[in-house]
Amino acid sequence: MILVPKSCGACSVCCKELMLDLAGSLKLAGVLCPHAVPPFGCGIYDTRPEVCRSYFCGWHHLPSLGAEWRPDACEVLIAFRTGPAPDGKKDGIEFMLTGARAKISWLPLVEYIATLIVDNDPVYLSLPGEPGYQSPGVYLNDIAPLTDAIARRDFAATTAALTQALQVCSDYPKTPLPQALA
Repeated sequence: MILVPKSCGACSVCCKELMLDLAGSLKLAGVLCPHAVPPFGCGIYDTRPEVCRSYFCGWHHLPSLGAEWRPDACEVLIAFRTGPAPDGKKDGIEFMLTGARAKISWLPLVEYIATLIVDNDPVYLSLPGEPGYQSPGVYLNDIAPLTDAIARRDFAATTAALTQALQVCSDYPKTPLPQALA
């Protein structure tokens, strides 16, 4: 496989969907960063804040993912979860569906999630939070119908279990950000 360097190009999904502390000023999730200039990228790229410099987009940093995985193209933002998790779960890979909910049945996504779970890599599924609210998410590795369907290599059952997990995210009560963050 020949690896070609990836460019964000017109993609600015992380500039909208992530909550960022921009030098003491909080940019809420779901709100486009004031420095973003779609479709041209960041208007202050050369002097962008450290939080932006140190962000690792999963698509950008996983060489096995092709152009179809660019977040603006596939409507899935892949992020690495690191550091202590309040839910006690492990570091892992998070898949945030940023567009159509039907994307949960996209074959490459289903196969990738299944492969990660088979390899015992912690996998999370989330949706963008509304501005001022936490993003709802679910840890996938402990969902028995999902892991059973993956073990049976049953695509329909795997997709159905992922759809149910996505529904859990959709139904999750809105949780306001802590006062310290809002």
